[in-house]
Amino acid sequence: MIQSLVAVLVIAVVLIVDLVTKAAVAGSMDRGDSITVIDGFFNITYVQNTGAAWSMGSGCEGFMNVVIVLTFVIVAAVLFVLAYPDSRKNMLLVVSLAMVSSGAVGNLVDRLMLGYVRDFFDFDIFGYDFPVFNVADISLVVGVLLLIVCICIYFFTPRPVTEEREKSDGEDDPE
Repeated sequence: MIQSLVAVLVIAVVLIVDLVTKAAVAGSMDRGDSITVIDGFFNITYVQNTGAAWSMGSGCEGFMNVVIVLTFVIVAAVLFVLAYPDSRKNMLLVVSLAMVSSGAVGNLVDRLMLGYVRDFFDFDIFGYDFPVFNVADISLVVGVLLLIVCICIYFFTPRPVTEEREKSDGEDDPE
């Protein structure tokens, strides 16, 4: 029960912050406008991304249709996993999946309603002009990183050997 509440809270907070910040930037800036926050490092730059991640597939309607369908399928699968009662789920898994789904939905809302995604965080890191991104992108990346940590913990944490596992381990032995 608490996991479901946490998932709903994470999804709601990320979606609200994402959509409000996008609306604030789009409502106060013209496309291509930039405001320097930290000179030579961080700007708020309003960009309309018609492609997928880092503008891949920009201008290719067929590719973007595939991206939209895949996003629906992935979000549906993630929401099913979140809703399905399973004692093996832990809070880290729930939060990571909620972050991934909310990030995907935040960008999907833009794509379906506007035909593009509103991006605005613009960093220049050690001379590399990093692609412009938004709150939904941050949520997606952090969610995937947490999911990787969750998978590593699950697969690399030793589990106690049970009698049942000992028997099944012995049955697989060809000797």
